[in-house]
Amino acid sequence: MKPEQLKYIANYLQQTIATTGEIHFKAFKGGASNLTYSVKDDVNEWIMRTSPPGTKAKGAHNMEREFTLLQNIHPVFPLCPEVVLLCQDRDVFARDFYLMKPVNGIIIRQQLPEVYANTDLSLLCHELIKVHHQLHQAPTDKLQSFNKGHGYIERQISGWIHRYQQVAPAKDLAPDVMRWLQKNQPEDNRSYTLIHNDYKFDNVVFDPHNPTEIIGVLDWELTTIGDPLMDLGCSLAYWFEANDDEQLKQVNMMPTHLEGMLTRDELAHQYALLSGANFDNYHFYYVYGLFRLAVIAQQIFYRYEKGQTDNPAFKPLGLIRDLILKQALNQLTKTKT
Repeated sequence: MKPEQLKYIANYLQQTIATTGEIHFKAFKGGASNLTYSVKDDVNEWIMRTSPPGTKAKGAHNMEREFTLLQNIHPVFPLCPEVVLLCQDRDVFARDFYLMKPVNGIIIRQQLPEVYANTDLSLLCHELIKVHHQLHQAPTDKLQSFNKGHGYIERQISGWIHRYQQVAPAKDLAPDVMRWLQKNQPEDNRSYTLIHNDYKFDNVVFDPHNPTEIIGVLDWELTTIGDPLMDLGCSLAYWFEANDDEQLKQVNMMPTHLEGMLTRDELAHQYALLSGANFDNYHFYYVYGLFRLAVIAQQIFYRYEKGQTDNPAFKPLGLIRDLILKQALNQLTKTKT
């Protein structure tokens, strides 16, 4: 943001939440979606979220939706951040933004933090799955406005296929995956729950004093009401393990391949034990998660190829898209639904 924009926002915050002293903004690096900033005065800290500038896909980067979701989720699932305010005043800023309280702790990204050097890494995996299951158990009475009703699986498959076809590359590995997903959809008879849709290590916060305990879940941008196993499939798509292709492991965003981490089979089995969910073959949900991840990568890469963004971090996404699609293709022979 430009200094004059930050000045308007700072003045607004001084008037609305009684800040103390000068306000400082610091952008968080990384991410390819919404923009996130640390906002500090002399005493307090908040996190600010807003959408990127420019043309956006319909329904994407909706700050009012995010704010309303978090406002309703926090009372029933306190691990989500507590929101403070939503600003939609165009005299303050050209786009909606909201503030929330920070959740400070340990976040596991590409490299395993040193604090876990002598830790049984399976404990981190069990905690991750336990909290994911707890999230799916949260009451949804106040969230029914986000429930589009029966047909979640079909909506997701057709929706992601449509999005992919809008930006499909000339050399395309996806058609067999798309046909398989359309043909092999499971019966949509599961009770819908709160689902996160981006639940993974780098979106949870571990307690600095008890590093195997999760104290926060971040990035609720894609949250909705839907099938919890579809949510699990999205999470498994990020989970590259020791036996996966070496190239795939090289683009891993989290150290899930390290010795001691659970495998995807073990994660799915653990979720089944906790939830009582009856799914003999989770691979449909995994293939769906992989395809969805490939679509997201291609959407960003398409913008890069068309010159709509010049972020050099997006240059490898074409290769990453194909590695993910190859992983999905490898699963088709393993899966019977």
